[in-house]
Amino acid sequence: MFVLNRFGFSLNLIKPAAGRNFPGFLAAGALVCLIAIGCQSEQIDSKTAELREQFLEAAEPAGAITLTELATQLGVVKPDDGAEPSPTTPAATAESVVVVGRIFAGDMEPWDAGKASFLIAELPDEGHGEGHDADNCPFCKRKAAKAPTAIVQFVDASGQVIPIDARKLFGINTKDVVVIRGQAAPGELNAMVVTATDMHIRGK
Repeated sequence: MFVLNRFGFSLNLIKPAAGRNFPGFLAAGALVCLIAIGCQSEQIDSKTAELREQFLEAAEPAGAITLTELATQLGVVKPDDGAEPSPTTPAATAESVVVVGRIFAGDMEPWDAGKASFLIAELPDEGHGEGHDADNCPFCKRKAAKAPTAIVQFVDASGQVIPIDARKLFGINTKDVVVIRGQAAPGELNAMVVTATDMHIRGK
């Protein structure tokens, strides 16, 4: 018979007793097993599946730039000032970009609950050695506090942010690294707004 375990199932064959309809018994066991496996997989509705098909890319787009590079490109920061905000008001024009960032907002939540929108931050430095924890490194935390951020939003045909939480819509989590392609424009303070046309999730 079929025995369910934490890995799925295993098949143990037991000799059928006289008069037992073994093929029917085996088929019934297989059906129960398939149902159990199906319940363990992610369940998404047709609308979510359609939007994932529209926005998610399996292959990473080439030529991704950092958020600091994007901020400089948009005039949000001066080229010689690192990530310090520019005192001038940048032109409110959108540009086609490919940008990489990490879903992160420090001590705050990076999610706009119930909407397909979230905040991305600059990727942490990798030059401090093995086992380095950028989120708890004083130097990295000071640098991250000054670094530009971007609000990523996914909109429908009418230009409205899709009213489905991004975590449910795309199966993403805090600290996931994403590569976004879309239209970028200056936003408030030191943040930018990227209206995404597609997204690649690194490592997934």
